[in-house]
Amino acid sequence: MYGMEQIFSHNPNPDLIHTKIIEDLKGHKFKIEDITLVKKINGLSCDVVAKDVRGYRSYRVALEKNTRFPHLYRVLDVSEQKLISKYQWER
Repeated sequence: MYGMEQIFSHNPNPDLIHTKIIEDLKGHKFKIEDITLVKKINGLSCDVVAKDVRGYRSYRVALEKNTRFPHLYRVLDVSEQKLISKYQWER
């Protein structure tokens, strides 16, 4: 959650986000209003649903686990995906 908040607010921290993602996102501007859902898929991935001005967007987030990280996990990869279930956009 903290890593995705930093990505969406354009303030990435290498302690929470892998440097390759920080490089890939340079120049990209998100206009996210709110993170509405974070759902754990397994031990190293989750779905993140965020609301922007055009509606809801879903992202599959791969995580890297290491005790050196401040929150035990760091965002390793982010890819946008289709909204596939009602749980992703209904509150």
